[in-house]
Amino acid sequence: MAKFPDPTKQYTATPLSSAISTSRQEPNPPAETIEQPPVSAEPPVAAPPPPPATPTPLPISPSPFRNLLPIILGVGVFIVLGFLAFTLLPRLRSKPDSLITLTYWGLWEPASVMQTVIADYERDHPNVKINYSQQSPKNYRSRLVSSIESGTGPDIARIHNTWLPMLKKHLSPKPASVALDLSDYYPVVQADFVEGGNLYAAPLEIDGLALYYNKDILNEAGATPPSDWDTLRKLAFDLTKRNPETKIIERAGVALGTANNVDFWSDILGLLILQNSGDPGNPSETAVRDALTYYTIFSLSDKSWDSTQPSSVYAFATGTTAMIIAPSWVIPEITAINPSLNYGVAPAPVLPNVNKAWATYWAEAVPSGSKNPTAAWEFLQYLSRPEVLQKLYTTAAQIRPIGEPYPLRSLASSLESDPLVAPFVSQGSSYVSWYLSSRTYDEGVNDEIIKYYEDTINAMNDGSGLGSVERTLEEGVKQVMAKYSLAN
Repeated sequence: MAKFPDPTKQYTATPLSSAISTSRQEPNPPAETIEQPPVSAEPPVAAPPPPPATPTPLPISPSPFRNLLPIILGVGVFIVLGFLAFTLLPRLRSKPDSLITLTYWGLWEPASVMQTVIADYERDHPNVKINYSQQSPKNYRSRLVSSIESGTGPDIARIHNTWLPMLKKHLSPKPASVALDLSDYYPVVQADFVEGGNLYAAPLEIDGLALYYNKDILNEAGATPPSDWDTLRKLAFDLTKRNPETKIIERAGVALGTANNVDFWSDILGLLILQNSGDPGNPSETAVRDALTYYTIFSLSDKSWDSTQPSSVYAFATGTTAMIIAPSWVIPEITAINPSLNYGVAPAPVLPNVNKAWATYWAEAVPSGSKNPTAAWEFLQYLSRPEVLQKLYTTAAQIRPIGEPYPLRSLASSLESDPLVAPFVSQGSSYVSWYLSSRTYDEGVNDEIIKYYEDTINAMNDGSGLGSVERTLEEGVKQVMAKYSLAN
C-alpha cells in the first residue's frame, strides 16, 4: 500500500632584667690615746658587710596538670598512627597486580576529549587505569573480532547500533551489580542492545538523519524547510536550476535518487521503506518497491539531482545543492569546507500519519575476553551519568562545532536552544533502525545488504526496470539475512 506521491506526477517550475645593703652599724666608743712612734699612715681597710640573709623558700604544691601533657602527646601520636594505618599503609602493602587496567577502543572521539572524564574517574578510583586509544574505522569490526578471539582484545569497545547480531557471542552483558536506568534512554536503544533481558552496550550519543537546507536559497524562494516527502519533492524541483542550453544541473534542489554520489543514500532508502511500513529484508514487498521507485524519481524523472554532481555533503557545503539528508556528524565537515555557509537543520521528512525517524549511532560494549568485565561496566555506568555526558559534550564542542547529541531523554531540553542539534534529539522518541546504515565499515551485515540495494539503484538509473533486478536483490538480501541469523 503505497503512501508516496504519484511517481508519474510531473512538476514544472523554474529551478556557520646588687642589691644595696640597708643595714646600719653603731660606731665603737673612743679609746685612750697612747703615743706611738710615727708610722706611715695607710688608709683603713673597711670590713666587708655581712651577706644578705637568704630567704627561706616557700613550699610549692605539685600541679594537678603535671601529667596532662604526656597524655595529650600520646593521644596525638595514636591518632596520627591510626590515620597512617587506615590510609597509607594499605596502599604501601598493596600488591602491584591489584591495579586494574582497562583498555578502551574508541572511534570518533580523540583522546583529548575522553581524557577529561577518564582523569576524573581515575582520581576517584586510584586502583583503576584507563588506556584509551582512538581506532581507525577501516576494518574496525574485523580487527575487533580478531583481537577478541585471539585473547588480545580491549576491555571496552565502541560498536554500531546494528552490530549486535554479529557481535553478541563476543560481548559480556551488563552484570546485575551495575545499575543503569534504561528508561531514560530513547526506545531505540533498548530495541538495538537489549536481548533476553540483557543489556549488551550503553550509548554515549544518539544520532540519525535530518534535513539540511540552505537558508539563502529557501529564503530567496520564499520557502520553508519541508516536513513531508511530497513537499520536499515539489520544492526540490522548483529550486533546481539547469543550464538552458546544455540542461546540465547548475544547482540541485536535493541530493536524492542515486547511489554513487548521495552520502547516506542507503540510510535514506531505509527510512523510506520503514516509513512506508515495509521490510527491507523482504525486497519483493510492494512497500519496498514503492520506496525504491520514489527514491529514484529525483534523478530519473524530476531531474533534481543526477550522477554528475559531486558528493552530496560537498555539494551542499559549496552551495550547489539546496538540501541534503544526513546525520549530525557532517556538521563539522560542512563547517570545515565552508565556515560561512548559511544553513539550517530540520527533522527528516515523513509520510502522512507516520512518526518514524532513522537512527544510526554508536555505543560502548564490553568484549567477552575482558579480564575485568565488572570494572569495565562500572566505568561505562560512570560515563553514562548525565553530568559526565554533559562534560564530554562541552569538551568536544571546544574543538568542533558540536558534541555528540545526548542519548538520554532527560538531557534533551539542554540542547533545544542549539538550532543545529535540536532536530536530532527532537526525533529521539521516533528513531528506528535497520541494517542499511552506511559508513559503519563493518564488512558485514550492513555493507553486504547495502551492496545489493546499491546494484539495484544503479541498474534503475541506468535504465533497467525494477522488475529486471528485483529477483537478484531479493535473493541476495535473504542470503545475507540467513548468514547472520536475522529473521525476516
